[in-house]
Amino acid sequence: VHQKPVLLDERLIATPAVAVLRAQEIAVRMAQTANTAMIQAIGLTRNFEETGLAQVRALENETDEYQDALGSYLVKLTGKELSVADGRTMNTLLYTISDIERIADHAVSIAKAGQEMHQKNISFSQAALNELAVLEKAVQDVIHNTVVAFGTWDLSLAARVEPLEQVVDALVKEVKSRHVRRLRDGQCTVEYGFVLEDLLTAYERSADHCSNIAVEMLQVAEGKLEAHEYLNALKSGQLRESTRYAQQFEAYLSQ
Repeated sequence: VHQKPVLLDERLIATPAVAVLRAQEIAVRMAQTANTAMIQAIGLTRNFEETGLAQVRALENETDEYQDALGSYLVKLTGKELSVADGRTMNTLLYTISDIERIADHAVSIAKAGQEMHQKNISFSQAALNELAVLEKAVQDVIHNTVVAFGTWDLSLAARVEPLEQVVDALVKEVKSRHVRRLRDGQCTVEYGFVLEDLLTAYERSADHCSNIAVEMLQVAEGKLEAHEYLNALKSGQLRESTRYAQQFEAYLSQ
């Protein structure tokens, strides 16, 4: 049974620096909860159990509670005197908590796809399972890196999120095109295609939310660029991280 998350004490707002630190701790806990939901959900696409789906739903509800509590708490902090660093942290939290919550939503979608496969007795071919395993590993890596980077404010790890998100996109395209080939050759059913589409959408969007979180951290650290400008500059080679971005993209892709 999940305990209700310990929410934020309003009295801390009188000491804004402590309040920001506390909000950060709660946001990290929220991110870890979303990560746990995703890991469990992916497991349910292989071995489905109703209790597992209930657990994923409970974790998603927990992230909702965190989001509500953090949102109202951070809004109360906006009028307070904060140091530049605390102001940046607070802004980052305000911008990222909805992305964290969406990852937990996608975990529920994945768990429900597992339920549908179980109820309709849809089984994936070994080739399809192998392809999905590669994609799922990349998705778990991108979420894990994001959560750890967010929890420890590790900017070099945050910089590794975007190339991996690009790999997830490339893998999703590849899995789709291979599925179409199998469909054409009569090796796959249309029913399987619907479930696959739900899974791929949830995986791709989860990685997008990770990218949003990491980019928010990085551009706040840079102290200037807007998120989309930062991404464009990163991919077109204008930033010092760009070479590393290109190398990491290639390394992940070869895996």
